[in-house]
Amino acid sequence: MRKNQKGFLIALCLCMLSLSGVFGVYQYRRGLSSEPQKEVPKQSAQVAEQEETEKEAANSRGAVAQADTKEKETEEAKIDTEEDIYEIGEAELAKAETQEEETAPEEDTAAEETEKEETREEEEVEETGGQVQSDRLSFSESSKLLWPVNGDVILNYSMDKSIYFSTLNQYKYHPAVVISAPVGSEVQCAARGKVSEISVNEETGTTLYMELGDGYEAVYGQLKEVAVEEGDVVEPGRLLGYVSEPTKYYTLEGSNLYFQLLKKNEPVNPMGFIE
Repeated sequence: MRKNQKGFLIALCLCMLSLSGVFGVYQYRRGLSSEPQKEVPKQSAQVAEQEETEKEAANSRGAVAQADTKEKETEEAKIDTEEDIYEIGEAELAKAETQEEETAPEEDTAAEETEKEETREEEEVEETGGQVQSDRLSFSESSKLLWPVNGDVILNYSMDKSIYFSTLNQYKYHPAVVISAPVGSEVQCAARGKVSEISVNEETGTTLYMELGDGYEAVYGQLKEVAVEEGDVVEPGRLLGYVSEPTKYYTLEGSNLYFQLLKKNEPVNPMGFIE
């Protein structure tokens, strides 16, 4: 019995030792497995810190890159502006040169015309004995007319009552004067004027129209061998032509000069102006 108890105690001790060993091994392994778990948070913190640092660096790089980009854009805009200003300046310069080239011929032409006009004035001064003659025409109610041909008035101006015409054998109004003169008599310019028209009229034959200025116009009819041309400025007393044979309207009255004075296309009595 004692032997059995002793064997039981020995077995119990061995079991306890075995359990202690197993427990010790378990505790040792548990300790090894718990150490990595404690280090993981540290590694996570390091990783987070590293990521934060990288983010800050990335943000810094982004800010720098953005600043560089804005600076580049500013420089490019500045360059574009300077180039635009240069191009605009070149365009304006070319435009100004073109305008100068276009204006130059006009100025040259104007200068040539002025020179020609001065030359004509000098020639006119020489022809008139040193007196300058103006192309401007002037005539008024106080102006005077030279007697255009030597002769007597055979038909007076009459617009307030009719007068008798022998050839026509009728009475009618007369807007001019008819001055009797032999064929070939000289007809002179009664007042300074510009020849506006020379034409043939059935009633008055070859007829010369002359602008006197200020709305006045002189008409010379029954002419031949006209000595002036249209556009000529004629001075008083200059030869205009000669008395021609009368037209069929004046056969009984005989050869004559038909002389009329108009004011704004309305007839006025020339006898009130003849000296």
